This record gives sequence, C-alpha cells and structure tokens, in this order.
Amino acid sequence: MEMMCWINKLLYRFAGLLLLAAFTLAVSSAPGEARESMSNTKRHQLKRLSTRERRPQTGKQRHVRVSGSVLSADELQLYRMLMDYRRMNGQPSIPLSPNLSRVAKLHVRDLEAHPPSGSCNLHSWSEYGPWKSVCYSGSESVEYMWSKPRELSGYRGNGYEVAASTSSGRMFPGQALSLWERSSSHNDVIVNSGPWDRLRWKAVGLAMSGSYAVVWFGEESDPSRR
Repeated sequence: MEMMCWINKLLYRFAGLLLLAAFTLAVSSAPGEARESMSNTKRHQLKRLSTRERRPQTGKQRHVRVSGSVLSADELQLYRMLMDYRRMNGQPSIPLSPNLSRVAKLHVRDLEAHPPSGSCNLHSWSEYGPWKSVCYSGSESVEYMWSKPRELSGYRGNGYEVAASTSSGRMFPGQALSLWERSSSHNDVIVNSGPWDRLRWKAVGLAMSGSYAVVWFGEESDPSRR
C-alpha cells in the first residue's frame, strides 16, 4: 500500500513537471513569434513609406540630355506633350534650346525660392539673383521679361514665357499643360494663335521645380545648337 502511494505521488509530481515545462515553453515561444510578426510588419511599413517618399521625386532623380539640354523625366514628358499638342493644332515641333532651358531653370528655381506676391505675377523675377529684378504686372514691364534670355544666356532674341503654379506642392506635366490650355492667353502662345499667329517659334526651353513649370519660346534659333 505504501509502495502504491509513493508511486502515485511520483506520478503526480512527474505530471506536474511536464505541465510546468509545457507552460514555460508556450510562454517563452509566444514573445518570439510576436517579435517576428512585429518585425515583418515594421519592414513592410518602412518599405511602403520609402516607396511613397521616393515616388514624388521620381522625375528629379533621373535626367537625360536632349539636344544639348539636360532635362528631368517630368521636363522631358512636358516637352513631348507640348509638341504633341502643337501638332494636334496644326503647328510643327520646336527644337529644344539649351539657352532658353537655362533661363527656364533659373526662373523656376527663383519662383520656388522667392514666390511673387502682391501685384507681381509669375513672370516676375526676385532681387536675389544675377539678373535685373522684375515685378511683372502687365504690359508696362513686358520688355524686362522678354529680354531675360539675352541677359542670362547666349540667346540673341527675345523670349516669351508661359508659367504655371499649383498649391498641391508638386506640378505634374499634364497638370501644367491643362492649366495653359484653359488660359486663352497662354494657349495662344503655345500654338501660335490669336496675337501670336504671325510668329514662328524656332526655339523652346522649359523647366519644372516644385510647384512651378515655365516654358520659354523664341523666334531665333539657338546658336548653341549649330
């Protein structure tokens, strides 16, 4: 009888040890699985965040050289869209001008760094650059805007600009073209209609940066392309 009691106690103790070991194993393994799950989730979140942060800058990270001008992907797309739009309106393509593109880049960066205010519109130039500042508000200052290509580059003729901005933080090529299409004064410049129908553009330069896009047209061929 005493032997049976001793065996039963031993079995109960052994069963208790097994239960304790099983419980300990369950507790110790659960946090590991949770950490692995959290680690995977965090990796996926960081990957998505990285993708979202890079996506808006896609056009800025890749640049190509076209006819002597270095354009971002967005700028190249805008150039192609503009030329397609001109062809749809019965106008020929315009050669890309390195000089006018230089002026466009200077201006779009100035607009981004020093947005015009008050009566000064997007054709204005700030006082913070190697150029004559212009508060463009109408025809009385138009010559100061037209002469910027001669002032800032080797282009010998006047330059005629269309400009666009957005409050969304980033301008897209299609968005810029759509804004110009809806503005008769800008649209006339792009497709040589209205007061611009007798002019023939032989050079074009453009740039995009942040919330801004600008395009410069000229009647003279760009000497740097000869």
